[in-house]
Amino acid sequence: MRDVTLAIAGSGGDGVITAGDFIVQAAARKGLNAFMLKSYGPQIRGGESSARIRISDRPLYSQGDFVDFLVVFSWKDLARFLDEIKLRKGAVVLYDEADKTPPEEFPIDAELGAELIPVPFKKMAAEEIKVPLTKNMVALGVIAELLHLPLDAIKDAVIKKFGKRKPEAAEVNIHAIDLGKKWVNDNLPKGTQIVLEAEGTDEPKLVMTGDDAVAFGALHAGVKVFAGYPITPASPILEFLSKWLPNFGGTVVQTEDEIAAISYAIGASWAGRQAMTASSGPGIALKQEALGLAGIAEIPLVVVNVQRVGPSTGIPSKSEQADLYQAVGGTPGDIPRVVLAPSDVEDNFQVAIEAFYLAEKYQIPVIILSDQFLGERSETIDEKVLFARKRVISRQLAKLNGGEYKRYKLTDTGVSPMTIPGMRGGQYITSGLEHLEDGRPTSSGTIHQVMSEKRARKLHLIAEESGFVRTYGDPEAELAILAWGSSKGAVREAVEAAAEQGLKVKAIVPQLIYPLPEKVLDEALQGVKRAVVIELSYGAQFYRFLRAYYDGLPAETYSYARGGANPLLVSEVLEQIQKYAQEA
Repeated sequence: MRDVTLAIAGSGGDGVITAGDFIVQAAARKGLNAFMLKSYGPQIRGGESSARIRISDRPLYSQGDFVDFLVVFSWKDLARFLDEIKLRKGAVVLYDEADKTPPEEFPIDAELGAELIPVPFKKMAAEEIKVPLTKNMVALGVIAELLHLPLDAIKDAVIKKFGKRKPEAAEVNIHAIDLGKKWVNDNLPKGTQIVLEAEGTDEPKLVMTGDDAVAFGALHAGVKVFAGYPITPASPILEFLSKWLPNFGGTVVQTEDEIAAISYAIGASWAGRQAMTASSGPGIALKQEALGLAGIAEIPLVVVNVQRVGPSTGIPSKSEQADLYQAVGGTPGDIPRVVLAPSDVEDNFQVAIEAFYLAEKYQIPVIILSDQFLGERSETIDEKVLFARKRVISRQLAKLNGGEYKRYKLTDTGVSPMTIPGMRGGQYITSGLEHLEDGRPTSSGTIHQVMSEKRARKLHLIAEESGFVRTYGDPEAELAILAWGSSKGAVREAVEAAAEQGLKVKAIVPQLIYPLPEKVLDEALQGVKRAVVIELSYGAQFYRFLRAYYDGLPAETYSYARGGANPLLVSEVLEQIQKYAQEA
C-alpha cells in the first residue's frame, strides 16, 4: 500500500501522542508525506487519547476516512473514539493482552473481519525493560516492523528528542523499540502485515502543527508583542512564542485573563509594536469589546481564534466551524474587521503573514479563524514553499511638518497616517468614543455617519487586494462545492475521487472570508449552475453568511452542514457530489 492510516488509542499516560509524533518525524526524515490528528478527552490531566497517522508518498489533504492498522492499549479508552476511528474491512488490530476485556465485548464490528492480535506491550515494558512507561516504544517497534516503517528514522527521532538531555532515556527507548521488533519476528507469521510500499524522496520535510505554523508566520511577519491567556486549543501558540519570540527582540506576556490579553496587545500596537493575541471561542467572546476599541481607534491588531466545539465551553478538545458569525459580526456597532481562514498547516504560516500585512497597512483588526483540527494536527511541509508568498509589512506613519495633525483625517482609502508616542507634534486624543478628525469625542450623528463610511472604505480595497480564492477540479464544471477553512482537505480529495468516477465538479475555497472577495468569487463561479456549501456548523453559518453577503450564488445553491467534533470525511463530501451530479 502506498497510503496507510494507522491509529493508536489509550489513556493519557500511555504515551500515545509521543509514539505518533515519532512516526510522523520518521516519515518526514524519509521524505514521505504524513498527517497526524491528535484527539483526547476534556480532562485537564489523564483521560483517553488517540493518535491517527496517515503516511503516503502522495500528497495528503485529510486524515483519511478509514484506519488500516490499529493499536489498542485499552478497549475502554478506544470506545470513546469510535466516532472517529472507523476501521477498514480486514484491518489489523493489535491490543494489549494485559487488558482483560472479554473478546465478545471488544468494540469492533465482527462484520469487518479485522485481524485481532494480542501483544504483551505492558508485560514486555515492565519485565524486560523494567520501565512500564516504555510500552508505547515497544508498540512503536511492533508497528514499525509490521508496516515496514523506516525503523532507523524512528530511532533517529528518539535520539534527537532524548539524546542530548537524557542519553540514558534514549538508550532505554531504543531498547524498547528493538524489543517490539523482535517480538514480531518471533511470534507473528510473515503474512500478518500491511506493508507500506511508499518510497520517500529521502529529502527531509518539515513537521509542524497549525498552531506552531501560525506562530512561526507571526515571527516571520515581525511580531514584537504577544499577549495571551491559556485556553485549549490555542495554548500552543502562547507556548511557541514564549520560547522563540524573546530571541527576536520580542515580548510575551501571559495575562490574568482574556480581556487583559487583548487590551495589552492593543496598547502595544498603539505604541508602535506589531502585536497579536490568540484564544478560542469562549475567550474571543470576552475580547469583543476590546476588539471594537481596536476597530474604532483604528489600531492594527492580529487576533487568532483556534475554534473548538461550542457553545459555551462545549468540547474543548474537538473542532468545529461555528464561530463564523462571532468573527464577522462580533462587537457592538459597525466595526470593520478582516477575517482570514487558513485551510491547512502550511496555510497557517501564510495567513499569519497576510494578517499582519493587512492589519498594519489598513490599521484594522484582523481575525485568523483557525480551528482545533488545523491547530493541533501535525503535517509534513515542503520547506521550499513556505516563503512563496512575500509581503512587505510596514506601518504608515505620518510625516509631520509642524501643521495641525489629524489622526483620523478623512482620506480616499479610509487610512489615516498614524503617529506613535514620542513623535514631536504627533499627539492626539484616542478612545473608544466616536470622534472628529483630530480624535476629539463627538456625539454628532452626522460625524458618526462620515466616520463609519471612512472606516468601511478600507474593506473594498482589502477585498480587491487580498481576495485569494483556491479552486480545484474541473474549471468547466457546472457543479461546485463551496467550503472554507479546514474543510478544504476532505473537499479536495472528494473532488479528485469524483473526477476518477467521471464526475465534473470543482471546489471553491476562499481564504478571505470577510470582506468577501466578490470579483474573484464571480470568476470562480462562472458557468456553475448548481452549488453545495459544505461545512462543520450545525446552523449552516457559512451558507447563511454567503446568502446574506453575496449576490453571485447560483439559483440552485444547497447546504450540507453538520455539527463538529468529528472531522469531515471524504466519503460524505463525495456522497454529496454524487447526489447533486445525478440530480443534474
